[in-house]
Amino acid sequence: MINRTAILNEPREISDFKEICKLQEKYQRDLIQTNSNYQFIWIGEHMLSYTIGRGSNLDNLLDVCPENVYLINRGGEVTCHMPGQLVVYLILDLVNYKKDLNWYLRKLEFIIINTLTEFNIKCSRKTGFTGVWCENKKIASIGIGCKRWVTLHGFSINVDCNLENFTQIIPCGIKECEMTKIRDFKKDVTIKEVKNIVKKMIQKEFNLKFVSQ
Repeated sequence: MINRTAILNEPREISDFKEICKLQEKYQRDLIQTNSNYQFIWIGEHMLSYTIGRGSNLDNLLDVCPENVYLINRGGEVTCHMPGQLVVYLILDLVNYKKDLNWYLRKLEFIIINTLTEFNIKCSRKTGFTGVWCENKKIASIGIGCKRWVTLHGFSINVDCNLENFTQIIPCGIKECEMTKIRDFKKDVTIKEVKNIVKKMIQKEFNLKFVSQ
């Protein structure tokens, strides 16, 4: 039976990365062990933190306090989370959709592109890379994990964050990668407005019914 129901969690406060990581793992584990039929979507902001995926090159950490670095179970290189950046985690059972990680990554890019288009921001994919770009600057990053076709982690969109934090790393392992944010293009857009559009796009693209936790 196809399950298209997901718990939606969207805290108002800035969240600790480590706590939310544990929350994701719980929902992934419950889905794998069939202790729950609920998928899980988390949309919020993190305190300053740097995350590195499996097999990442530690040389891409340039000048980062070790206390703010987390090695996590996802693909991809180092990235940065902070207030003013919208972070979205999707714990989805791809058995309900398509057991194809390339399809899933392109679907996430499509959601981001459609979100930015709502604000009349021109953006696109970039050949050979995962994520979304505005001309030659990266505005959104994607990093996922997957176990038994149940996904983990997701994507982030820079809305009104301090881009200086990215200078402490080589973002996504891409040398001379410049980052940008929505406020560079649309001065009055709020993170709440972006969040509302993202929710609608996720709900539409994955045909989800949201329920409260």
